[in-house]
Amino acid sequence: MLAIERRQKIMAMLNENKSVLVPELAKLFNVTEETIRRDLEKLEKEGFLKRTYGGAVLVENYNVDIPFEFRNVTNIEGKKQIALTLIKYIEDGDTLVMDSSTSALQVAKLLKTKKKITVITNSEQIINELKVFEDNIKVISTGGTLRNRSLSLVGPIAENTLKSLNANKAIISCKGFDIEKGFTESNELEAQVKKIMIEIADQVFMIADHTKMNKTALVNIATLDDVDFIFTDKVLLPSQENAIREKNVEIVYC
Repeated sequence: MLAIERRQKIMAMLNENKSVLVPELAKLFNVTEETIRRDLEKLEKEGFLKRTYGGAVLVENYNVDIPFEFRNVTNIEGKKQIALTLIKYIEDGDTLVMDSSTSALQVAKLLKTKKKITVITNSEQIINELKVFEDNIKVISTGGTLRNRSLSLVGPIAENTLKSLNANKAIISCKGFDIEKGFTESNELEAQVKKIMIEIADQVFMIADHTKMNKTALVNIATLDDVDFIFTDKVLLPSQENAIREKNVEIVYC
């Protein structure tokens, strides 16, 4: 296993369990404890965790811009389940606008089951995923400035492209969701693109798996008034459900 793959799995474990232990990681990955300590040191320098005696704990700073490769292995099974449910809401002939989230990527992987779909996206990963289905899926790239950390296209070019287009459905994810503060994102450029995607779509499908719930990041991207559906993988508290449904937003459990 490559070092980057090992660190991806360590981050996925941290996101789920909030802490890890060096001896357990060394045994799991069949490497020395010193190798694990180097992994943790590198991740600490990037601001993702804090090393402790014998292990590390997650730094729950929702404004940290986590790289795509780490996000892509976090709660992957939950994201796949959400995608399997959400794809049932996509109809042949739809025009979709999709952000650069790992959750949207899981939906994109299932679009081959649909016919005559148009996808507008700022995600390099989604473009690569769908390019082999060009006979059945038309892909429109927003263009823009590539953010290597998120593998997304952002900035004025991406924003202007989106403003000139229309979509039936937006498939968007977020960094955090709070009943009062709504849906938030950690990066201003990403947030602006997502806001425009929401504006140009007739319906907004917001993906918020359980790792996003009751968290608030730096930039607001939408309120409950802006979305039509919330797709999540764990049951919310009754008070949360009531507050969401009062806004005529449908909660879809996956």
